[in-house]
Amino acid sequence: MHVQSLPAECSRLSWRPKVTALLPCYNAAEFIEPTLECLAAQTWPDLEILIGDDCSSDSTLDIVRCFASKQPNVRVVTRGSNLGWMENSNDLMSQAQGELMFFAFHDDLVAPAYVEKLVNALRGRPNAIIAFSDVELTDIDGSKRLFACTSMTNVTGTIKRGLVYLADGENWWVPNRGLFRAEAFPRIGGIKKADSGAYGDYLWLFHMALLGDFIRVPELLCWKFFKQNSLSKQRVDIDHSVMRKEFVNEIWQSDLPRWQKSLLVCVITGHHHHVVPQGARSMLRKALGLSQ
Repeated sequence: MHVQSLPAECSRLSWRPKVTALLPCYNAAEFIEPTLECLAAQTWPDLEILIGDDCSSDSTLDIVRCFASKQPNVRVVTRGSNLGWMENSNDLMSQAQGELMFFAFHDDLVAPAYVEKLVNALRGRPNAIIAFSDVELTDIDGSKRLFACTSMTNVTGTIKRGLVYLADGENWWVPNRGLFRAEAFPRIGGIKKADSGAYGDYLWLFHMALLGDFIRVPELLCWKFFKQNSLSKQRVDIDHSVMRKEFVNEIWQSDLPRWQKSLLVCVITGHHHHVVPQGARSMLRKALGLSQ
């Protein structure tokens, strides 16, 4: 029995996926160089760095081109017109060559072993879609705070995983600094505009939670810095009724079995007590890990 398991184990240990760092940037000349230096310092041997400059009006493009001239693993993509963060990111994902990808936001820093440790977390975990670390956030006033998305640890099952993710109101964004399987991009259809006012990556990560397990690496490997004009600092008014419809739409567009879609929609919309038949209700409680 032990001998028969050796080939699979050897394959698991020898997994050396190509990883793509996705760096969408715009007018980041004042702070992008430390981010580039962090990417250049990564210990993972097969790393592609894909930079999309979104028609910056400062010297961002000059900086990234200079960086690329010294790094053979860097590609710089320029735009004919300003696409915005979402479309810039989607285009980079469509061009990435890596089996795994992560967003290297231009105001984030990552540890040299960031990619290596997250790859190791995914190794031997075919049901996992993303691995992520804890994040330290430095606000505009210099104050620091540690964020850890602990709620997703050891959460299995599509329905339960999706609902647990939605319930983590404060830490939902932390996994977006994670390393995810490239297959997520075509399966989700990219990051989409949210008419509700919610951030597009909120819907993106919710859909990702429907695809596979989230793996937390309980280490501080990523540092985020808010700038005066950071998108995350812009106040938005969210229409929660529209947002609920957007989540439902993501569920119906997913490649889940129809019965899972139906049960999850019933829970999110609050209609399960009246719409779900008794037999299916029992199945729903089982999927959520609730007592009968």
